[in-house]
Order: sequence, then C-alpha cells, then structure tokens
Amino acid sequence: MAFSSSNKPRCATCGKNIGTFTCRGCSQDFCLSHAQEHRQLLGKKMDEDVILMHDQLQQCLNQQVKQPSLHPLMKEINEWEKQSIEKIQLVAQNTRQKFLDIISKHTNNAKIALISIKEQLSRARDEDDFFEADINEWKEKLEKLKTDLNTPKAITIKLDDNMNSFIPKISISEGPMIIETFEKILGDIDIQDKGRLITHGSSKGYALVRSKGEYSSGQHLFCFTIENIGTGNWILFSIVSKNAPITEMSYSTPTTYGWAGINQVYLNGTCSNGFNGYKTNMETNHTLEFMIDCDKQKLRLRNEQTQSMYELDIDISKCPFPWYIILNLYHPGTRLRFLQ
Repeated sequence: MAFSSSNKPRCATCGKNIGTFTCRGCSQDFCLSHAQEHRQLLGKKMDEDVILMHDQLQQCLNQQVKQPSLHPLMKEINEWEKQSIEKIQLVAQNTRQKFLDIISKHTNNAKIALISIKEQLSRARDEDDFFEADINEWKEKLEKLKTDLNTPKAITIKLDDNMNSFIPKISISEGPMIIETFEKILGDIDIQDKGRLITHGSSKGYALVRSKGEYSSGQHLFCFTIENIGTGNWILFSIVSKNAPITEMSYSTPTTYGWAGINQVYLNGTCSNGFNGYKTNMETNHTLEFMIDCDKQKLRLRNEQTQSMYELDIDISKCPFPWYIILNLYHPGTRLRFLQ
C-alpha cells in the first residue's frame, strides 16, 4: 500500500516530504542530498569539538608531565609559600628590632656595673688594700655579669604553642626581674647600699624587712645572694597581705606564705614541714630566685647552685592582694643582698 504525500517524513533541512534517511543520533529525517550534508556537518563537529579538545588536552598533559611546576595547584602552593615567608620575615624583623632595643638597655647596665668594679679594683690596687675575700667577691661579680650578658634573665624569648598554629609565633619581652628596695620593719637589722644589703645585728632574734613595692598583678622575680648565713641557716622568704598585722614572728602571721630554714613551709601562717618535698638548702654564697606570680597566684623559690625549685599555690581568699615581700632573719651576722 502506498503512503500519501502527507504521511511521508519531511527532510529536516529543506522541509520537503521526500525524506529517505533517518539519523540514529538525532532521530531527524533527511532527503538524500541533505543526508550527505548532515554527515559532513557531523564530521566537522567531530573535528572541531572533540578531536581538537582531545589534542589540546593531550598537549596540556604532555606539558604537565615535562614541567609539573607549571601546574595551577603548584602555583597556588608557591604563592602560599611566598606569603608565609613574607609574614615570618616581618615577625622576625620586628622581634630582632625589639631585641636590639632591650639589649641596648641591658648592655648599658652592664657597662655601669663594669665601671663600678673597675673603680673598686683601681682603688684597692692603688691603696694595696685587698685580700683573698675581696678577690673572690670581685670574681663572683664578674662571673655573674658574664653569665648575665650571655644568657640574660631579664630577656625572654617565647614561642606561642597554639595548637592551631602550624608554625609557633616568636616573641620577645623583658623579663619580670625588677628593681626593688627594702625597708626595716622590726628587730635588730640594718639596711645598707640603698636598701639592697640586709644585715642582722649581733643579737639573736627575729628581725624583719619589707619590700617598698606592693604586688597585685603580673610576675615579679627577685634574686638574693646569701653573703653570710650566720650561725644558722634560718631565713624566711615570704609574702604577706598588705593589711595583715606584722610582728617579729611574721611566719605565724595570717596570710603569710613562704619558705624558711629547718624545712619549714608556711601556709597562711601555719607551718607545714617538708610540704611538697621542700628541703632547706640555704648556704653562704647561694643565690636564690624568689618569684611572685600574681596572675596565677603562685610563689616559686629556686636555688641557682643546687637547681632545686619549689612552688606554692596562694589561697587568695586567705591572702588577698596587694602583697608585700617579707624577709625574716634570725641569726646574728646573717647578711642578704638583693640583686637587680
């Protein structure tokens, strides 16, 4: 049975109902002449769209194999590296400059100390007035000055240990060592050298000095050299609340916290021998560091010679701010020097 012309498929190109071929790809009908044209268009599209894209991709792949450093992600890594180095260099430069500012003051203090020692040496040499003890004292001062120049306690390098940071940030600060002087409170005691040399008199008994400064915040480090332990080894290094009453037996004063001889530790005025393993190791020529940490409400005592170190937690409800430092000496001839 023959189809009527109205039922015959029309060519998608010319519209004539003489379609003979149906494209299996696009499902369109084409007449004989336009079917060939349709195939040519498909071939051109194949060349321009697919083969060209393939060749370009092949070229890109070959380039990445030969020069992986040109990969876009590699460029991103390089940019991250550049920016990171610039940030590190900036922090390092700022830290170096701050160090130079701090060390300048530190070296000036050392120059002053050396000039003072030189004057003492010249005077002693000119007057021929020096003995073994003087020589040993000058040697100790020079050795301490040398140590402080190489590893100054007043300068602190800190690395921020923030776990979220890939590289810890470095910073520098002037340490907590401060200038302080002491004043007499009670007992047979003498203060010389502008409040820095503390000497117990000839009579036995408790004698006290107190810091002129009072402390409510921050960290504060004090260094003392025991120039003479006297006939015993009892010295009390302690703090007390400003409003607490002071007596010669300051160790029993409420709010008193600190360490003394005979393994004594005082907690709010109550003695607790050997608390936290404390053992007295105070001898002549020993240097002790006494740290007050108001922020963490702690005390620390460290002996430079024995390297022993002890800490106390302060109950702020029993020992409210501000705090004074109280030094209590008992034996005749005990001499303590406060160091900057």
